[in-house]
Amino acid sequence: MPVRIFRFDNSIAVPRKWLTRHQIKRYKSNTLGILHEPEEEGHFLEALDSLTESGAYINIGAAWGYYSLLAKKTRPEIDVFAVEAHPKMCSRIMEGSMINGVTGISVLNSAVVGKDGLNDGPMKIKFGYGASVRSANSSDDADSMVVQLVDLASLLGSVPNSELLVSMDVQGAEEGICRDLAADPNISERISSIIVGTHGADIHESCKASLEEAGFSITLDDKDPLEQPDGIILASRK
Repeated sequence: MPVRIFRFDNSIAVPRKWLTRHQIKRYKSNTLGILHEPEEEGHFLEALDSLTESGAYINIGAAWGYYSLLAKKTRPEIDVFAVEAHPKMCSRIMEGSMINGVTGISVLNSAVVGKDGLNDGPMKIKFGYGASVRSANSSDDADSMVVQLVDLASLLGSVPNSELLVSMDVQGAEEGICRDLAADPNISERISSIIVGTHGADIHESCKASLEEAGFSITLDDKDPLEQPDGIILASRK
C-alpha cells in the first residue's frame, strides 16, 4: 500500500501518518504558509545562511528531523547533527532523509539536559509524539525506557566545527541548559546563533536572562507567537 505523503511549502515531505490531525490542521491554517513553525522558520534560515561553509548546525530535540532536513536541503555542504532522545524519532530522521533525498545527517540518540540534571540519577523517556524526560523512579512506567543523558558542554565537545548554529526544543529542559551557558560562557564561544523553543512564560524569561548573561544579544523575543505553540528566543553573537 502506497505511503501517503504530506508536503510542506518548503518541499520537506514526510509520511502523513507521522503527523497528528491537530498538527495538520494547524499547518494548513497558517497564514504564513504550510510550515512546521512559520514564525520561527524565516529566522532559522537567516541564521543558517550566515554560517560559514565549515560551520555546523546542531538540532537538539530534533523529533523526526524537520529542521535537520531543512538545513541539509538548504545548505548541503554544512555538517548537521540531529540530537533526539526518542529512538523511534531517530529512525524517522533516517527514513525522512531517504524520502527527501538527503544524506549526511548525523543522528545522536541522547537527551540533552542541564548539568545539574546529570546528577538526578537515571532518567527515562515516556513515549508519545515527543520524548518527555523524567526520573527513572517515576511511578508512570507505561511506554517508557531509560535514556542516555548528556549536557551541552559534553555534546559540543564532540563537535569539531569552529562555528555552530544551535536550536533546541526540549520540553522544559531548556531552562537548565541555558543556565549552564550563563554559568560558563566558554561553553558557547563557538555558537554564532542559538534558537530556543520555550515552554511557559517563566521559563522563557529565565532562558532570556541566562543567554544575555552568557554574552548573547537577543534578536528575537516572542513568548507567545500567533502561529506556533512554543515561545521563541533567538540570540546571536554577530
